[in-house]
This record gives sequence, C-alpha cells and structure tokens, in this order.
Amino acid sequence: MKGDGVTPDTEQIQSAINQLSARGGGELYFPSGHYLTGTLILKDNITLHLGKGATLLGSTDLNDYPVQSIRYVSHVNGYNNRALLFAEGAHDISIIGEGGIDGQGTHQAFTADKEDPLYSIIDRPYIIRFISCRQVKVSGISLINSPAWMQHYLDCQQVWLENLTIFNHGNYNNDGIDIDNCRQVRITGCLIDTDDDGICIKSTNATGICENIVVSDCIVSSNCNAFKIETETNGGFRNITVSNCTFSRPEHPTIYDRPHRALGGIAISSVDGAFIEGITLTGITMHGVMTPFMIRLADRGRNYYDGGPSQPPGTIRHIILSNIVAYTVGTVPCSVTGVGEHRVEDITLHNIRIITPGKGKPSSVPAKDFPEMEKEYPETLLFIDAPAYGLYARHVKGLILDNVRFTAREADERANWWFEDVSGLEIYRRE
Repeated sequence: MKGDGVTPDTEQIQSAINQLSARGGGELYFPSGHYLTGTLILKDNITLHLGKGATLLGSTDLNDYPVQSIRYVSHVNGYNNRALLFAEGAHDISIIGEGGIDGQGTHQAFTADKEDPLYSIIDRPYIIRFISCRQVKVSGISLINSPAWMQHYLDCQQVWLENLTIFNHGNYNNDGIDIDNCRQVRITGCLIDTDDDGICIKSTNATGICENIVVSDCIVSSNCNAFKIETETNGGFRNITVSNCTFSRPEHPTIYDRPHRALGGIAISSVDGAFIEGITLTGITMHGVMTPFMIRLADRGRNYYDGGPSQPPGTIRHIILSNIVAYTVGTVPCSVTGVGEHRVEDITLHNIRIITPGKGKPSSVPAKDFPEMEKEYPETLLFIDAPAYGLYARHVKGLILDNVRFTAREADERANWWFEDVSGLEIYRRE
C-alpha cells in the first residue's frame, strides 16, 4: 500500500482483508498515511486498526463504489447501495484506533441535484454500511465528510460505537449515526457535529425492530434533530434509553435552503405503522435548538418495499422525558400529538425547564381549526402555528407534567400550554 493519498490502495487493502479472512481473521494495521480507496468489503473476524495519523481517504470516482446487492429487504434499499466500508452477514468486525476516515463528501463528484426530491442519494455513498452483522465495534476513530449518511447499521445486533468524533457537513443527508432495526446497541462518549440528524433510530422493515439500545455521554450538534426516532418507522422500537447528553446548534450553517437550523433536540414519531414503547430520555441539556421535543403519532403509511402494502397507524406509549433543561430559538413549541382516534398514550414529562425567546404572536389559524396534517413529513415545523409557546398536546391518553416549566424571556401572546382531546391529564407544581 502506498498511503500517499494519490495512488489507489483499494486492491491491496481488499487483498489483505481476504488473506486474513482465509486464515480465520485478524487485524489489519494502517500506519500514518493517507490511503485512497473505494469500496472495501469486511468479512468475519476482521479488525481495521487505523493508527495515529492514518486516514482512509474515500475515492472521488463513483466507479470505485460498485452497487452492492442487498439481501435484506428495506425501504432504504431504494436510496443507495454504495458504501466505502461494506459488510452483510458478517460477524466480529471492528474499526478501531486513533486515525480516521475522510469520505471527501464535499467533492464535486458528489454534488447533489437539487431538483431530485432525494437529492441524488442514490449515487452518493455512505462511509460505513453494515447489514445483518453481529458483534460490531467502531471505536476511537474520527469520521468526516461523508457524501451521504456517515454510517448505517441495518438489522445488526451487538453493536458498540464508542468515543467517535464525527463531523459531517457539506452535503445533503449528512447524518451522524443511523441505527436501523438493530438490537443490543451501545453508543457512548461520541462527539457528533452534523448538518442533518445527529443520532437517528429507524425501522425500515415492518418485520424488524430496534430494541435494547443505550445512548449515553454524547455531545451532539445538529442542524436538524440531535436525537431522533422517526422518518422511516415501519417496524418497532422498544427499550431505548438516552442519558447524560448535550444537544446544541452547530457553528456551521445548513446546506438546505431554509432559514431554520437545529430543528429539534428530541423527535419521536411513528408515521408508517411502527409501535414505539418503553423509551426514556434523562439528563439532557440543550442550547440553540428550535424545539426541545416532539412526540408525534400520525398516518403517512409509507410502505417498506416497492408495491408493498401501506400499514395502519402504529402506537406510541410509555415514554418518559426527565431532567431536561433547554434554551431555545424560534417560536415552535414542544408537542405531544396523535391524530383523530389514534392517541399517544402514557407520556410522562418530569423535571423539565424550557426557556424560550418569546415574542410569539397568536396564530391566524383558530385553535379549533388547527389541521391534523396526518400525512405530512414529521418535523417540528408542523406546529409553527400552534396556539402555545411551551407545549401543544392533542389526542393524548395519559399525560403527566411533573415540575415542568416553560418561561418566555420576552412577552409571548400565546398560551403557555394548550391541551385538546387529552384525557388522564395530571399537572403538578404548575407555575
């Protein structure tokens, strides 16, 4: 391997991986240098060890990222099947060390077509894409400048992501971490700075589930949502805990053509039939986000494979948000909402302080006429005209507000909170 950042090293690296695999696995060590490469296929019992000063440099030639044939059926198979590091059905694979991976995602070769509703994500590769793998570890390395999502783990189990430094700005769909229908996942001690979602939990196959996931001690700056369970929500989500994290607005402006940045701190939505239950977020501080939290049950009904059936509305229940402090920008309130007869159930908000800028004006839409928007893409901006500056709740069964306070720094003409079709409402220590 040359490691000069100019000469392609793909064949030599893949050959070394194959040789290790033939001997039952092993560690491939990269000393200081820049290793220009296209797609690398990882196999059982393989560790890539990036030493200090070592960088895997993603090729800027799309021909170096062949389309992978994916066995696992998923909604995102229609997006993109290219990646710098790829594995399907492998076990005991690791990427570790003090070095990094640079996807060169700002290069003109990855320029997105703004007229394409998916911003040409079909062509822009991920940095890491592991599918149906088990015993996966990514530790210590830096990940920068993906052409699309930084890393996508789909139908994997026993995934450990620790002490990663992630910087992903400069292209569309620049998420930090995407966990999709995975089980037994730990995300700890990561520093994440992204233009799109920071940590996104998805379920893109109706038969799959995201379950037993722990996120802790992470610092997340996002121009979209810092932590998100939504967008693709076909299967299920259960037993997910987030603790001891900070969420904030990045220094870098968003690439998207919109004036809004840092849309949300926490977004939890089921819009394609998924069930969401047993979710706890605690010990979170936020600064510069538009909306600290949104919990949304709706009925977009998007299928997870071409020609497949749409699913009926899902469920959201047994959610606890506690010990949260947030300083917000903008005028979009927090929200907990279902649609029609499909209610969000058993939501507890405990020890929460939210400080807003105020200056909000009453909506031109009467509260009684506020639209359901059940088919719309789930994001906080849906509630920009809601009749409250603190919390808007509608179609909820079982809502507890315990020591929850919303404070506007300047006068706001809207209500502190607004409840409609909410049963089992309990409020303690109301201001």
